[in-house]
Amino acid sequence: MPSPNNEKIKKQILSAFIDYLKDHGWVLKATTNLSVLFNIHDGVTLNDDSISGLFYQWANRNSYTEIEYDERWWSTIRRRLPFVVSEAFQPAVDPELFVPLSSGVLAVNTYKRYEKDAPANGFNPDPAPWIEFIERLFPQETDRKIVCDWMAHMLQRPISVHPGICSLLVILEPGKVCSLIIYSPRYFPGKTASLDSFAKLTEKHSTTLTSNMLIHLDDVSTNSDSQMTRLKSILSEEWQMIRPLYEPERSARVYARIILSSNQPRPLRLDENERRWYAPEFMTHKADRQETQLFIQNRLLPWVSSGGLDVIYEWLMSRDLSQFNHKYVPQSDCLRRMISDSVSILEMQVREWVADNPAFRLETLQAQFSDLRNCQIASSYLTAMKYRKCQPYQRNPDPTGKTSKQWWWIPDGWTPASLREHLATAEEFTF
Repeated sequence: MPSPNNEKIKKQILSAFIDYLKDHGWVLKATTNLSVLFNIHDGVTLNDDSISGLFYQWANRNSYTEIEYDERWWSTIRRRLPFVVSEAFQPAVDPELFVPLSSGVLAVNTYKRYEKDAPANGFNPDPAPWIEFIERLFPQETDRKIVCDWMAHMLQRPISVHPGICSLLVILEPGKVCSLIIYSPRYFPGKTASLDSFAKLTEKHSTTLTSNMLIHLDDVSTNSDSQMTRLKSILSEEWQMIRPLYEPERSARVYARIILSSNQPRPLRLDENERRWYAPEFMTHKADRQETQLFIQNRLLPWVSSGGLDVIYEWLMSRDLSQFNHKYVPQSDCLRRMISDSVSILEMQVREWVADNPAFRLETLQAQFSDLRNCQIASSYLTAMKYRKCQPYQRNPDPTGKTSKQWWWIPDGWTPASLREHLATAEEFTF
């Protein structure tokens, strides 16, 4: 037992205690009025008075029961512990523990590396159960390759995503167990989220999109045009404006990938040029639903829990992505069917009408379709069909020599001049 009065021994003990604090993730973090002890692993926050309690806990475990904490040690501890001002989310294959900010201070990187577990005794690392599962889940070879590349890209290149793709998995139960594997919180500790509504993703104080690597939308659906417009922005923009509760609005980088799983054949209303989602074919059962459930329960899940999750991780990390372009993935047959199903009967009728009437006034269209008497709804339909408004005779006189502020709708690619040319040759037209 070292003498409690030996100053050299005390310095050695203090140095060992500080090393212990650093090894276990303790830092000094600035707050509004003071700095506090903050643990970067579990988020525990303590005031500086707690340092003596931490010391005695450590001393008792290391048989230094005769050593008293000295209040003068606090200045030495403050000098040696890392000092941070905030937290930052910066993914990487080999993430840095701290992120340097432009002001010269440090932030704690909340992105953590995947940690493997020791496999169970007698575990067979052959990935055959995983291979069979993805072949069942994605029966089309093209779908299987794209989705597996997408999963591998998320792990191999976590910082490279926008503008990119997000995966739309429309799969019938029990196919959703796929989410339990590729959405496993162990791959991205503390950086995954499962949501049962779009509102939880889009509400004004939400930081889900900018603080996670993988977001699972569990059986959500919408036919709302405004919701889809907001969702398109979320899936397309590299930076998003966020306003955390009680914090000022700021811009934050987005790294999140999104998986949407649903039992509905068309959970979203999709545009003809949709490029933000990839939709694989629906899962097909090898024999029947019961046989699929037995395969998952008796073969896949026991293998995964015994060490298979690590095998899947290595399988994805070693996958060749040289031919995978995350910025462009072609529309799948399944996605094209969803797009076709997104077109309502009214929209099809409007498309047929405008094909015969390429330029028109809004009231002319509304006279043909009573459901479009609301100008906002009518304008929404026309904008979705790439139509826009113009005033061809505001400055140029019509054939009768008069000017007019009337609004006309014209297809994309037309100009006011081409509209005037068209109207000049129309057989029936009242100026």
